[in-house]
Amino acid sequence: MPDGQANAPEPRKGAAGPDYPALDIPAPGEAVQVAEGVLWLRFSLPMALDHVNVWAIRDGEGWVIVDTGLGLPDTIDAWETALAGPLEGRPVTRLICTHMHPDHIGLAGWLCERSGAPCSCRGWSM
Repeated sequence: MPDGQANAPEPRKGAAGPDYPALDIPAPGEAVQVAEGVLWLRFSLPMALDHVNVWAIRDGEGWVIVDTGLGLPDTIDAWETALAGPLEGRPVTRLICTHMHPDHIGLAGWLCERSGAPCSCRGWSM
């Protein structure tokens, strides 16, 4: 067995679990539609957990955004690409941050300032 794989866990046989659709993983700045009016975006992280999932949910003529990614230049560039591309230049109407980890709330201030959208997170709003 190649180095690093000797201790790899064996797949569980017969384990029941969710049935996920086969989707391509979106590159930074791109999106994959997972349901009508729901887009999945994924931004890179510079650590062992190498990405954060972000969601755009259609809200009338705009988008509700769920989570933001870290406040890094590459993530800002990916957001600019996503906002102009898959989000079609439509306004962000609201931002929801699921929790206070920096990969989920890191660009909340930037996105709210850029869009004028309000932000909510469990226990507070801005």
